[in-house]
Amino acid sequence: MSPRFRTPLIAAAGVATISALFLSGCSAPAQSSTGDASGKEVSIDFYYPDQVGTLGTLIDGYLKDFEKEHPEIKVKGVYSGDYDQTLVAVNTAIDANKAPALAIMDQSFMLDLADRDAISSWDDYLTTDEDKKWLDGFYPQFMSNSITADKHVMGVPFARSTIVQYWNKDYFAKAGLDPEHGPATREELLATAHAMQEKAEAKWGLFIPTSTGTAYWLYQALVQQAGGFGALSNPAGDKVTLNTPENVAALEFWASLGKTEKVAPDTEVAWGTSTDDFLAGTTGMLWTTSGRMGTIQEKATFDWGVSALPADIGQGAPTGGGSLMLFNAGVSDEQRAAAVTLARFLTTPERAADVSVKSGYIATSEAAWDTTAMQDHLKKFPQAAAPHAAIADAIPEMATLDRDRVVYETLAPALQSVLLGTADAKTALDDAQAAIDKILSSHK
Repeated sequence: MSPRFRTPLIAAAGVATISALFLSGCSAPAQSSTGDASGKEVSIDFYYPDQVGTLGTLIDGYLKDFEKEHPEIKVKGVYSGDYDQTLVAVNTAIDANKAPALAIMDQSFMLDLADRDAISSWDDYLTTDEDKKWLDGFYPQFMSNSITADKHVMGVPFARSTIVQYWNKDYFAKAGLDPEHGPATREELLATAHAMQEKAEAKWGLFIPTSTGTAYWLYQALVQQAGGFGALSNPAGDKVTLNTPENVAALEFWASLGKTEKVAPDTEVAWGTSTDDFLAGTTGMLWTTSGRMGTIQEKATFDWGVSALPADIGQGAPTGGGSLMLFNAGVSDEQRAAAVTLARFLTTPERAADVSVKSGYIATSEAAWDTTAMQDHLKKFPQAAAPHAAIADAIPEMATLDRDRVVYETLAPALQSVLLGTADAKTALDDAQAAIDKILSSHK
Protein backbone atom coordinates (compact mmCIF):
# COMPACT_ATOMS: atom_id res chain seq x y z
CA MET A 1 0.00 0.00 0.00
CA SER A 2 1.12 1.58 0.30
CA PRO A 3 0.90 3.52 0.99
CA ARG A 4 -1.11 4.92 -0.68
CA PHE A 5 -2.61 8.05 -2.08
CA ARG A 6 -5.14 6.26 -4.18
CA THR A 7 -8.26 7.40 -5.85
CA PRO A 8 -10.94 4.91 -4.78
CA LEU A 9 -11.57 3.77 -8.31
CA ILE A 10 -10.35 5.17 -11.55
CA ALA A 11 -13.29 7.19 -12.69
CA ALA A 12 -14.27 6.97 -16.32
CA ALA A 13 -13.27 10.58 -16.87
CA GLY A 14 -9.86 9.93 -15.35
CA VAL A 15 -9.35 6.91 -17.55
CA ALA A 16 -10.28 8.86 -20.61
CA THR A 17 -7.92 11.68 -19.71
CA ILE A 18 -4.97 9.43 -19.14
CA SER A 19 -5.76 7.29 -22.16
CA ALA A 20 -5.88 10.38 -24.32
CA LEU A 21 -2.60 11.56 -22.86
CA PHE A 22 -0.83 8.35 -23.70
CA LEU A 23 -2.47 7.71 -27.02
CA SER A 24 -1.66 11.24 -28.12
CA GLY A 25 1.95 10.21 -28.31
CA CYS A 26 2.97 12.45 -25.43
CA SER A 27 3.66 9.67 -22.99
CA ALA A 28 3.52 6.27 -24.62
CA PRO A 29 5.71 6.50 -27.65
CA ALA A 30 6.95 3.48 -29.50
CA GLN A 31 10.15 2.39 -27.83
CA SER A 32 12.73 2.69 -30.53
CA SER A 33 15.46 0.13 -30.27
CA THR A 34 18.30 1.23 -32.48
CA GLY A 35 20.76 -1.30 -31.25
CA ASP A 36 21.43 -4.33 -29.07
CA ALA A 37 23.69 -5.74 -26.40
CA SER A 38 26.71 -5.36 -28.69
CA GLY A 39 26.95 -1.74 -27.63
CA LYS A 40 24.55 -0.06 -29.98
CA GLU A 41 22.05 2.39 -28.58
CA VAL A 42 18.87 1.06 -26.96
CA SER A 43 15.90 3.24 -26.02
CA ILE A 44 13.38 2.36 -23.30
CA ASP A 45 10.40 3.90 -21.53
CA PHE A 46 10.24 3.98 -17.72
CA TYR A 47 6.97 4.87 -15.96
CA TYR A 48 7.16 6.10 -12.39
CA PRO A 49 4.45 7.29 -9.99
CA ASP A 50 5.02 9.65 -7.09
CA GLN A 51 2.83 8.88 -4.10
CA VAL A 52 4.47 11.27 -1.66
CA GLY A 53 5.47 14.31 -3.70
CA THR A 54 9.23 13.93 -3.43
CA LEU A 55 9.99 10.82 -5.46
CA GLY A 56 9.62 12.30 -8.94
CA THR A 57 12.38 14.85 -8.52
CA LEU A 58 14.69 12.18 -7.14
CA ILE A 59 14.07 9.86 -10.08
CA ASP A 60 14.61 12.63 -12.61
CA GLY A 61 18.05 13.16 -11.10
CA TYR A 62 18.84 9.46 -11.05
CA LEU A 63 17.96 9.13 -14.75
CA LYS A 64 20.36 11.91 -15.67
CA ASP A 65 23.12 10.15 -13.75
CA PHE A 66 22.21 6.84 -15.38
CA GLU A 67 22.62 8.14 -18.91
CA LYS A 68 26.05 9.49 -18.01
CA GLU A 69 27.06 6.04 -16.78
CA HIS A 70 25.26 4.15 -19.57
CA PRO A 71 25.26 6.37 -22.69
CA GLU A 72 24.24 3.37 -24.80
CA ILE A 73 20.82 3.26 -23.05
CA LYS A 74 18.41 6.12 -23.65
CA VAL A 75 15.66 6.29 -21.03
CA LYS A 76 12.44 8.22 -21.44
CA GLY A 77 11.17 8.75 -17.88
CA VAL A 78 7.40 9.24 -17.75
CA TYR A 79 5.78 10.57 -14.58
CA SER A 80 2.55 8.59 -14.43
CA GLY A 81 0.56 10.02 -11.50
CA ASP A 82 -0.32 7.84 -8.52
CA TYR A 83 -0.31 4.05 -8.48
CA ASP A 84 -3.81 3.63 -9.89
CA GLN A 85 -3.16 6.18 -12.62
CA THR A 86 0.07 4.37 -13.46
CA LEU A 87 -1.86 1.12 -13.84
CA VAL A 88 -4.30 2.82 -16.22
CA ALA A 89 -1.40 4.27 -18.20
CA VAL A 90 0.35 0.92 -18.40
CA ASN A 91 -2.83 -0.85 -19.48
CA THR A 92 -3.34 1.72 -22.21
CA ALA A 93 0.22 1.22 -23.40
CA ILE A 94 -0.20 -2.56 -23.33
CA ASP A 95 -3.33 -2.30 -25.47
CA ALA A 96 -1.30 -0.28 -27.97
CA ASN A 97 1.55 -2.84 -27.79
CA LYS A 98 3.82 -0.07 -26.48
CA ALA A 99 4.32 -1.02 -22.82
CA PRO A 100 7.19 0.58 -20.92
CA ALA A 101 10.16 -1.72 -20.53
CA LEU A 102 10.21 -0.87 -16.80
CA ALA A 103 7.74 0.69 -14.36
CA ILE A 104 7.31 1.21 -10.64
CA MET A 105 4.03 -0.50 -9.82
CA ASP A 106 2.08 -0.93 -6.62
CA GLN A 107 3.27 -4.30 -5.40
CA SER A 108 -0.28 -5.53 -4.85
CA PHE A 109 -0.89 -5.32 -8.65
CA MET A 110 1.72 -8.00 -9.33
CA LEU A 111 -0.40 -11.15 -9.27
CA ASP A 112 -3.02 -9.62 -11.51
CA LEU A 113 -0.38 -8.43 -14.01
CA ALA A 114 1.37 -11.80 -13.98
CA ASP A 115 -1.95 -13.61 -14.51
CA ARG A 116 -2.48 -11.47 -17.62
CA ASP A 117 1.07 -12.21 -18.84
CA ALA A 118 1.68 -8.46 -18.83
CA ILE A 119 4.98 -8.69 -16.92
CA SER A 120 8.08 -10.85 -17.18
CA SER A 121 9.88 -12.79 -14.51
CA TRP A 122 13.26 -11.41 -13.54
CA ASP A 123 14.60 -14.97 -13.36
CA ASP A 124 15.86 -15.10 -16.96
CA TYR A 125 17.90 -11.93 -16.44
CA LEU A 126 19.38 -12.74 -13.03
CA THR A 127 21.54 -15.82 -13.40
CA THR A 128 24.94 -15.04 -11.87
CA ASP A 129 26.10 -15.26 -8.27
CA GLU A 130 26.27 -11.48 -8.24
CA ASP A 131 22.65 -11.29 -9.40
CA LYS A 132 21.58 -13.70 -6.64
CA LYS A 133 23.49 -11.66 -4.06
CA TRP A 134 21.70 -8.52 -5.26
CA LEU A 135 18.25 -10.06 -4.86
CA ASP A 136 19.13 -11.72 -1.55
CA GLY A 137 20.12 -8.31 -0.21
CA PHE A 138 16.54 -7.02 -0.09
CA TYR A 139 14.64 -7.54 3.15
CA PRO A 140 12.57 -10.75 2.88
CA GLN A 141 9.46 -8.93 4.10
CA PHE A 142 9.62 -6.80 0.95
CA MET A 143 10.38 -9.77 -1.30
CA SER A 144 7.36 -11.67 0.05
CA ASN A 145 5.12 -9.61 -2.25
CA SER A 146 7.58 -9.94 -5.15
CA ILE A 147 7.58 -13.70 -5.68
CA THR A 148 4.72 -15.74 -7.13
CA ALA A 149 3.42 -18.94 -5.56
CA ASP A 150 5.48 -20.92 -8.10
CA LYS A 151 8.63 -19.02 -7.00
CA HIS A 152 9.17 -16.61 -9.89
CA VAL A 153 10.53 -13.15 -9.04
CA MET A 154 8.20 -10.58 -10.62
CA GLY A 155 9.09 -7.42 -8.72
CA VAL A 156 12.18 -5.73 -7.28
CA PRO A 157 11.62 -3.54 -4.18
CA PHE A 158 12.10 0.18 -4.74
CA ALA A 159 9.84 2.52 -2.72
CA ARG A 160 8.55 0.31 0.07
CA SER A 161 6.78 1.14 3.28
CA THR A 162 4.60 -0.08 6.13
CA ILE A 163 1.92 1.45 8.36
CA VAL A 164 3.18 3.29 11.44
CA GLN A 165 1.62 5.53 14.08
CA TYR A 166 2.63 9.18 14.42
CA TRP A 167 1.84 11.26 17.49
CA ASN A 168 1.97 14.90 18.53
CA LYS A 169 4.36 15.20 21.47
CA ASP A 170 2.90 18.56 22.52
CA TYR A 171 -0.50 16.97 23.07
CA PHE A 172 1.11 14.09 24.93
CA ALA A 173 2.89 16.48 27.29
CA LYS A 174 -0.27 18.54 27.93
CA ALA A 175 -2.20 15.36 28.67
CA GLY A 176 0.41 14.17 31.16
CA LEU A 177 1.55 11.33 28.89
CA ASP A 178 5.13 10.29 28.17
CA PRO A 179 5.87 12.08 24.87
CA GLU A 180 8.76 9.76 24.09
CA HIS A 181 6.62 6.62 23.86
CA GLY A 182 3.54 5.98 21.79
CA PRO A 183 0.87 3.51 22.90
CA ALA A 184 2.10 -0.07 22.76
CA THR A 185 -1.24 -1.84 23.21
CA ARG A 186 -4.80 -1.26 22.06
CA GLU A 187 -5.79 -0.49 25.65
CA GLU A 188 -3.11 2.19 25.78
CA LEU A 189 -4.18 3.44 22.36
CA LEU A 190 -7.72 4.16 23.49
CA ALA A 191 -6.62 5.63 26.82
CA THR A 192 -4.14 7.91 25.05
CA ALA A 193 -6.69 9.07 22.48
CA HIS A 194 -9.20 9.94 25.20
CA ALA A 195 -6.56 11.69 27.31
CA MET A 196 -5.52 13.99 24.47
CA GLN A 197 -9.13 15.03 23.89
CA GLU A 198 -9.97 15.49 27.58
CA LYS A 199 -6.73 17.02 28.88
CA ALA A 200 -4.95 18.52 25.86
CA GLU A 201 -8.05 19.75 23.99
CA ALA A 202 -7.22 17.85 20.82
CA LYS A 203 -10.31 17.77 18.60
CA TRP A 204 -9.71 14.11 17.82
CA GLY A 205 -7.52 11.50 19.45
CA LEU A 206 -6.83 9.10 16.58
CA PHE A 207 -7.19 9.06 12.79
CA ILE A 208 -7.14 5.72 10.96
CA PRO A 209 -8.02 6.71 7.37
CA THR A 210 -11.18 5.00 6.11
CA SER A 211 -11.07 6.03 2.42
CA THR A 212 -12.27 3.39 -0.01
CA GLY A 213 -8.99 2.90 -1.86
CA THR A 214 -6.84 2.30 1.19
CA ALA A 215 -9.21 0.91 3.82
CA TYR A 216 -8.26 -2.72 3.11
CA TRP A 217 -4.61 -1.90 3.94
CA LEU A 218 -5.40 -0.42 7.37
CA TYR A 219 -7.89 -3.23 7.96
CA GLN A 220 -5.12 -5.79 7.43
CA ALA A 221 -3.23 -4.37 10.41
CA LEU A 222 -6.33 -4.42 12.61
CA VAL A 223 -7.01 -8.07 11.73
CA GLN A 224 -3.40 -8.97 12.51
CA GLN A 225 -3.69 -7.27 15.90
CA ALA A 226 -6.94 -9.12 16.60
CA GLY A 227 -5.08 -12.41 16.22
CA GLY A 228 -6.37 -13.18 12.73
CA PHE A 229 -4.76 -13.78 9.34
CA GLY A 230 -3.74 -10.24 8.53
CA ALA A 231 -2.52 -10.94 5.00
CA LEU A 232 -6.18 -11.68 4.08
CA SER A 233 -5.15 -13.41 0.82
CA ASN A 234 -3.12 -16.54 0.01
CA PRO A 235 0.19 -16.39 -1.95
CA ALA A 236 -1.53 -17.37 -5.20
CA GLY A 237 -4.09 -14.61 -4.78
CA ASP A 238 -7.03 -16.94 -5.48
CA LYS A 239 -8.40 -17.18 -1.93
CA VAL A 240 -9.25 -14.64 0.78
CA THR A 241 -10.10 -14.94 4.47
CA LEU A 242 -12.55 -12.25 5.53
CA ASN A 243 -15.24 -13.48 7.92
CA THR A 244 -13.53 -15.22 10.84
CA PRO A 245 -14.31 -14.02 14.38
CA GLU A 246 -11.00 -12.15 14.36
CA ASN A 247 -11.91 -10.35 11.13
CA VAL A 248 -15.26 -9.36 12.58
CA ALA A 249 -13.71 -8.19 15.87
CA ALA A 250 -11.16 -6.08 13.98
CA LEU A 251 -13.82 -4.28 11.97
CA GLU A 252 -16.05 -3.78 15.01
CA PHE A 253 -13.13 -2.21 16.88
CA TRP A 254 -12.40 0.15 13.98
CA ALA A 255 -16.03 1.23 13.72
CA SER A 256 -16.21 1.76 17.49
CA LEU A 257 -13.60 4.54 17.32
CA GLY A 258 -16.17 6.87 15.79
CA LYS A 259 -19.43 5.36 17.02
CA THR A 260 -18.91 4.67 20.72
CA GLU A 261 -15.41 5.77 21.74
CA LYS A 262 -15.81 9.13 19.96
CA VAL A 263 -12.05 9.50 19.49
CA ALA A 264 -12.44 9.76 15.69
CA PRO A 265 -15.12 11.10 13.34
CA ASP A 266 -18.00 8.74 12.52
CA THR A 267 -17.78 9.96 8.92
CA GLU A 268 -15.01 9.29 6.40
CA VAL A 269 -11.45 9.96 7.54
CA ALA A 270 -9.87 10.82 4.20
CA TRP A 271 -6.52 9.27 3.36
CA GLY A 272 -5.50 12.17 1.15
CA THR A 273 -5.93 14.86 3.80
CA SER A 274 -5.20 12.92 6.99
CA THR A 275 -1.50 13.89 7.05
CA ASP A 276 -2.44 17.57 6.70
CA ASP A 277 -4.98 17.08 9.52
CA PHE A 278 -2.22 15.70 11.73
CA LEU A 279 0.11 18.56 10.83
CA ALA A 280 -2.67 21.05 11.63
CA GLY A 281 -3.20 19.51 15.06
CA THR A 282 -6.71 18.24 14.26
CA THR A 283 -5.80 14.79 15.57
CA GLY A 284 -3.25 13.80 18.18
CA MET A 285 -2.37 10.47 16.55
CA LEU A 286 -2.37 9.23 12.97
CA TRP A 287 -1.94 5.79 11.41
CA THR A 288 -0.57 6.08 7.89
CA THR A 289 2.29 5.06 5.66
CA SER A 290 5.90 5.48 6.70
CA GLY A 291 6.24 7.12 3.29
CA ARG A 292 4.64 10.23 4.78
CA MET A 293 7.57 10.75 7.13
CA GLY A 294 9.39 12.97 4.64
CA THR A 295 6.42 15.34 4.57
CA ILE A 296 6.01 15.32 8.33
CA GLN A 297 9.69 15.90 9.06
CA GLU A 298 9.65 18.82 6.61
CA LYS A 299 6.39 20.51 7.65
CA ALA A 300 5.63 19.70 11.29
CA THR A 301 5.67 22.76 13.55
CA PHE A 302 5.63 20.62 16.68
CA ASP A 303 7.77 17.78 17.97
CA TRP A 304 6.46 14.41 16.89
CA GLY A 305 7.02 10.73 17.51
CA VAL A 306 6.58 7.61 15.42
CA SER A 307 6.51 3.89 16.22
CA ALA A 308 5.19 0.55 15.06
CA LEU A 309 1.46 0.08 15.50
CA PRO A 310 0.32 -1.10 18.93
CA ALA A 311 -0.20 -4.79 19.59
CA ASP A 312 -3.18 -6.70 20.90
CA ILE A 313 -3.50 -10.47 20.54
CA GLY A 314 -1.21 -10.20 17.50
CA GLN A 315 1.22 -7.61 16.18
CA GLY A 316 2.35 -6.33 12.80
CA ALA A 317 1.23 -4.36 9.77
CA PRO A 318 1.35 -4.98 6.03
CA THR A 319 4.12 -3.76 3.82
CA GLY A 320 3.19 -1.41 1.00
CA GLY A 321 4.66 0.67 -1.77
CA GLY A 322 6.04 0.02 -5.20
CA SER A 323 8.40 -2.37 -6.95
CA LEU A 324 10.10 -2.36 -10.32
CA MET A 325 8.43 -4.60 -12.91
CA LEU A 326 9.44 -5.67 -16.42
CA PHE A 327 6.75 -5.45 -19.09
CA ASN A 328 6.15 -7.50 -22.22
CA ALA A 329 3.94 -5.83 -24.82
CA GLY A 330 6.10 -4.48 -27.61
CA VAL A 331 9.30 -4.75 -25.56
CA SER A 332 12.30 -6.52 -27.13
CA ASP A 333 14.75 -8.70 -25.24
CA GLU A 334 17.39 -6.00 -25.68
CA GLN A 335 15.11 -3.38 -24.18
CA ARG A 336 14.22 -5.63 -21.27
CA ALA A 337 17.93 -6.27 -20.62
CA ALA A 338 18.48 -2.51 -20.64
CA ALA A 339 15.62 -2.17 -18.14
CA VAL A 340 17.35 -4.64 -15.83
CA THR A 341 20.50 -2.53 -16.02
CA LEU A 342 18.46 0.54 -15.06
CA ALA A 343 16.83 -1.33 -12.17
CA ARG A 344 20.21 -2.38 -10.82
CA PHE A 345 21.35 1.25 -11.01
CA LEU A 346 18.25 2.56 -9.20
CA THR A 347 18.51 0.08 -6.34
CA THR A 348 22.11 0.45 -5.23
CA PRO A 349 22.42 0.83 -1.44
CA GLU A 350 23.37 4.48 -1.87
CA ARG A 351 20.28 5.32 -3.92
CA ALA A 352 17.99 3.24 -1.70
CA ALA A 353 19.29 5.22 1.25
CA ASP A 354 18.81 8.48 -0.64
CA VAL A 355 15.18 7.57 -1.38
CA SER A 356 14.63 6.74 2.28
CA VAL A 357 16.25 9.92 3.61
CA LYS A 358 14.40 12.26 1.26
CA SER A 359 11.00 10.61 1.03
CA GLY A 360 10.43 8.55 4.16
CA TYR A 361 10.26 5.20 2.36
CA ILE A 362 12.11 2.45 4.19
CA ALA A 363 15.65 1.52 3.15
CA THR A 364 15.11 -1.72 1.25
CA SER A 365 18.21 -3.59 2.41
CA GLU A 366 20.62 -3.81 5.30
CA ALA A 367 23.35 -2.45 3.01
CA ALA A 368 21.26 0.68 2.40
CA TRP A 369 20.50 0.99 6.10
CA ASP A 370 24.23 0.89 6.90
CA THR A 371 25.27 3.64 4.48
CA THR A 372 26.83 6.78 5.90
CA ALA A 373 24.00 8.90 4.49
CA MET A 374 21.36 6.82 6.26
CA GLN A 375 23.22 6.78 9.56
CA ASP A 376 23.82 10.55 9.38
CA HIS A 377 20.11 11.05 8.72
CA LEU A 378 19.26 9.00 11.81
CA LYS A 379 21.33 11.35 13.94
CA LYS A 380 19.20 14.25 12.70
CA PHE A 381 15.88 12.39 12.60
CA PRO A 382 16.03 9.41 14.98
CA GLN A 383 12.34 8.83 14.24
CA ALA A 384 13.42 7.12 11.00
CA ALA A 385 14.51 4.09 13.04
CA ALA A 386 10.92 3.17 13.94
CA PRO A 387 9.64 2.11 10.47
CA HIS A 388 12.84 0.17 9.91
CA ALA A 389 12.28 -1.70 13.18
CA ALA A 390 8.61 -2.29 12.35
CA ILE A 391 9.56 -4.33 9.30
CA ALA A 392 10.54 -7.23 11.59
CA ASP A 393 6.81 -7.90 12.22
CA ALA A 394 5.54 -6.92 8.78
CA ILE A 395 3.13 -9.10 6.83
CA PRO A 396 2.49 -9.17 3.06
CA GLU A 397 0.07 -6.69 1.56
CA MET A 398 -3.20 -8.22 0.36
CA ALA A 399 -2.83 -9.14 -3.31
CA THR A 400 -5.35 -11.06 -5.40
CA LEU A 401 -6.26 -11.91 -8.94
CA ASP A 402 -9.05 -9.79 -10.43
CA ARG A 403 -8.02 -7.08 -8.00
CA ASP A 404 -10.42 -4.34 -9.01
CA ARG A 405 -13.48 -6.54 -8.52
CA VAL A 406 -12.16 -8.12 -5.33
CA VAL A 407 -10.75 -5.13 -3.50
CA TYR A 408 -12.39 -2.02 -4.92
CA GLU A 409 -15.80 -3.32 -5.95
CA THR A 410 -16.44 -5.78 -3.11
CA LEU A 411 -14.23 -5.55 -0.02
CA ALA A 412 -13.97 -1.76 0.10
CA PRO A 413 -17.74 -1.15 0.01
CA ALA A 414 -18.22 -3.81 2.71
CA LEU A 415 -15.76 -2.05 5.02
CA GLN A 416 -17.32 1.33 4.27
CA SER A 417 -20.82 0.08 5.09
CA VAL A 418 -19.71 -0.87 8.60
CA LEU A 419 -17.51 2.17 9.23
CA LEU A 420 -20.32 4.50 8.18
CA GLY A 421 -22.90 2.62 10.24
CA THR A 422 -25.15 1.16 7.56
CA ALA A 423 -24.36 -2.53 8.17
CA ASP A 424 -23.06 -4.81 10.92
CA ALA A 425 -19.59 -6.31 10.59
CA LYS A 426 -20.58 -10.00 10.52
CA THR A 427 -23.18 -9.59 7.78
CA ALA A 428 -20.99 -7.32 5.66
CA LEU A 429 -17.97 -9.62 5.83
CA ASP A 430 -20.03 -12.78 5.22
CA ASP A 431 -21.47 -11.18 2.11
CA ALA A 432 -18.05 -9.98 0.93
CA GLN A 433 -16.53 -13.43 1.48
CA ALA A 434 -19.25 -15.11 -0.58
CA ALA A 435 -19.01 -12.55 -3.39
CA ILE A 436 -15.22 -12.73 -3.60
CA ASP A 437 -15.22 -16.54 -3.46
CA LYS A 438 -17.44 -16.46 -6.53
CA ILE A 439 -15.19 -13.97 -8.34
CA LEU A 440 -12.02 -15.93 -7.62
CA SER A 441 -13.54 -19.31 -8.44
CA SER A 442 -13.33 -18.40 -12.12
CA HIS A 443 -9.51 -18.27 -11.81
CA LYS A 444 -9.06 -21.83 -10.45
